Amino acid sequence: MSVVTFSNKDKRETGQTLSVAAIATVMAIEHNYKILILSTDFDDKTVERAFFKDNKTAKSINSLFRNKAGATDVSNGLEGLVRLFASNRADASLISSYARPILTGRLDLISSPKTTTYKEYENISDYFSQIIEVANTIYDIVFVDLSDAIPEENIERVYNVSTMVAMGLSQNKTSIDNFLKLKMENEFYQKNSVMLTIGKYDEESIYTSKNIARYLKEGINPFIVPYCIRFADSCSEGQIIDYILKVRSLAFTDGDDGKFYQEVKDTAERIDYERRSIDFGIK
Repeated sequence: MSVVTFSNKDKRETGQTLSVAAIATVMAIEHNYKILILSTDFDDKTVERAFFKDNKTAKSINSLFRNKAGATDVSNGLEGLVRLFASNRADASLISSYARPILTGRLDLISSPKTTTYKEYENISDYFSQIIEVANTIYDIVFVDLSDAIPEENIERVYNVSTMVAMGLSQNKTSIDNFLKLKMENEFYQKNSVMLTIGKYDEESIYTSKNIARYLKEGINPFIVPYCIRFADSCSEGQIIDYILKVRSLAFTDGDDGKFYQEVKDTAERIDYERRSIDFGIK
């Protein structure tokens, strides 16, 4: 059981959230894993909109998944879980009751907090690391889409309960140099469990995954999720699952969609290998 946290110290948009959605979806389809995506964004429903077309759709799905008492806890999401943890009533068996099922038995989502008040969001974030630790006992992999809006001390707590941390980069020299500075100033970012990821990856850039790894003296090349307009459109329409299933049979040479799927599949396999290597000592 592993926690894979996607984080970002880059001020530019790195495509982190949709990269998490793509990787987790492909991994859930390709492997018999039970996977949870935990979204921690503040006042942002990007990942939720990628999987659910509208509230009506979400409600119809939620009505099929109820807790033992018969109430649909999933509508309370993170806030509901936080109330349990705050009152010392948290139980691993209840975690999935607060998650939205995406692929039955394979992929669940705990949506980001509904609050639009930052102070309340800060208080909720105090419990993120605890929720992740408990979720990790019942899911094979917990993917955390970690927001940079979270107070730094709570970000560090999430890092501390993570098997690996995938730091987002943009394909430009400023972003790369900023990470190099971060790595030199903070020993945490020198750990083998801290790796790099590039969302919206453009293979035509001179800042390729291989070149970035060489420049930063990284042991492995950054994980990549290519930019693909049809994937982006599908996410905006709540049809990521339909899209992934549609392009799954395509080869790398079958246009942008085939290239996208095969690249994300390769990234998912690399992440799977690295997290198992760390957790279970697989060489």
